[in-house]
Amino acid sequence: MSPRVSKQHLEERKNHILDAAKRVFERKGYEPVTMQDIVKEAGISRGNLYQYFSNTEEIMQVVIEKNDDSFYTYIQDLASSHEKVWDAIQAYQKVVFQSLPNPYGIVMYEYSVTRWRNPERKAFFQKRYTRAMKSFLALLEEGVKQGEFHPVQPLETIVNFMVNIWDGLILMAHVEEPERVAVGGQLEALNLYLIQALRPDENADWHLDTKIEPG
Repeated sequence: MSPRVSKQHLEERKNHILDAAKRVFERKGYEPVTMQDIVKEAGISRGNLYQYFSNTEEIMQVVIEKNDDSFYTYIQDLASSHEKVWDAIQAYQKVVFQSLPNPYGIVMYEYSVTRWRNPERKAFFQKRYTRAMKSFLALLEEGVKQGEFHPVQPLETIVNFMVNIWDGLILMAHVEEPERVAVGGQLEALNLYLIQALRPDENADWHLDTKIEPG
């Protein structure tokens, strides 16, 4: 009789595989990666890998979901750790600036760009985009609720613009020279738009953080 393996051990092994897979994806991109690459990186047998995952597509989606869970926890913590929503947004802007270029971001872009011809992948990203929208929408709604924001556009439109700018910067930071992308300037431009679109309360201590420096 084979020994029973605890659920905790199984989960730890699964996370070990996912961490190894993420490293391989970041090094090689999505398309070139094989199951054997992940076997080698994780230091496990093919049989062990196939106990958990059937192909690289499945692994990639679970890697994304795991990363997203951590990201949305971070966004919630960010909101709760700042008195003003604007300050929370500025803190995130600085994280974006400091993290680019981000190898994980460009791999995810590579994986997502072909979703137009893959219905399952398209549905996966539609669900993911909806979750992102809800997260940032909740952040701005809190600003409205507190009387900090007086938006002149629908909040959904503002959030769409924010997310599209950030996604675009992730791509351009990898395919162009840093001086051509000018990430700091682009984020400052986004701040200028947000000042106009959200209309912060004139009586509040609002400021545009024009000096976005790396840590």
